Order: sequence, then C-alpha cells, then structure tokens
Amino acid sequence: TSSSIFDIGLLNASVTAQNSDNVGILSGRNSGVIYDSYSTGFVNGNTYVGGLVGGNPGSIDNSYSTGTVSGSGDNIGGLVGYNDGTVSNSYSTSSVDGSNNIGGLVGGNRKSIDNSYSTGTVSGSGDNVGGLAGYNVEFIDNSYSTGTVSGSGVNTGGLVGGNWESIDNSYSTGTVSGSVDNTGGLVGRSYGVVENSYSTSASTGNTDVGGLVGYNDGTVSNSYS
Repeated sequence: TSSSIFDIGLLNASVTAQNSDNVGILSGRNSGVIYDSYSTGFVNGNTYVGGLVGGNPGSIDNSYSTGTVSGSGDNIGGLVGYNDGTVSNSYSTSSVDGSNNIGGLVGGNRKSIDNSYSTGTVSGSGDNVGGLAGYNVEFIDNSYSTGTVSGSGVNTGGLVGGNWESIDNSYSTGTVSGSVDNTGGLVGRSYGVVENSYSTSASTGNTDVGGLVGYNDGTVSNSYS
C-alpha cells in the first residue's frame, strides 16, 4: 500500500544500517508520494542508500537533503539511492561516497529526473559515478550539478557517469577526475541522446577524456563544452 508524506523535516539525523539495503533518513523505500519534505544529517548502509530515500518507485517533489551519504555497495545518492519513479523540483547538497552507481542526487536513475540539481562532492570506488546521477537509463531534463566528482572505475561524469537514454537541457560545472576510462565534463560514456546541454567542468582522466562526453556511442546535438 502506498502512502503520502507532506511537509516533514528531519534535522541532524543519524541512520546507520551497514548490512542493509533500502536505507534513507526519511524513508527506506517510497512507493507513494513525498512532497515538500527534507532531511539533514548522516546515513550509511549497503545498497540503495539515499539522503532522503533509499529506493524510490514512487514520486518525490519539492524536497531536498543535505549532509553525508555513504554505502559499502551500489546505488548511493545524495537524495535517492535508486530511482524507479519520479524526482522533480528537488535537490541535494550532500557529500556522497560509495562503490558503483554513485550520484550527487540519485545513484541509479531508471525513470525520470527533472528540474532538479546537486552541489555536493561525489566519489566512487567503482563504475558509473556522476555529479547528478551515477547512471541514467530513462530521462533527465532541466537539471544540473556543480559538485566535484571523482571515480576509480569506468564512466565518470560531471552530470552522469553512464547514459543509456536521454539527457536534455542540463549542465554541469564541477571538476571531474577519473582513474580509468571514459571521463567527461557532462557524461563519462553515452549510449543514448544528449541534447541542448553543456559543461564547463575541467576533466582529467586516463583514456577517452572529453570536455562534454568521454566516450560517445550515441547522439549529441546542440550541446557544447
């Protein structure tokens, strides 16, 4: 059964569940609606770890998180660890650290992010590390990231580490550094579409390094770095 959370704020929280999945300060998993809500503090878990919500197959709107988010596994995000729903008009200033699929706003995005942003430092010891999202397999629109991003695996990007679908009207400005392959100011590696977007990020890496996209297997249009 889904439920709704409105106008809720949690201050200076501390949530630790090192061996658990779906871990968040406000909710471990959201299948309903979260609106006008926020969290501040520290959260640590295994996989699907987020500053506000761990796993989101529901809807998050007009909400934010700030603090520190860390996970020993995959899909770690400043606001949401794993998004299979919608995130809109929301942001995160949290610092984020994990292994694979690490993002300043969302670790893994399988549905929709729009009108949202992230500003925190993002670091990952594995693949798919991005300032806004670790990876994107659906849709990101009208969103941006400004935080410093560093990745030790493949696909490190100022906005998205690995893009398999669509990025539109979005940008990144933070410094990006990758240790292995595919480092880009906006996207580390893109198999999908990037349009009407730009990056002013300084990018450094090993192989396949680009101001906009490190390695492009898709389509880039009306975009620049």
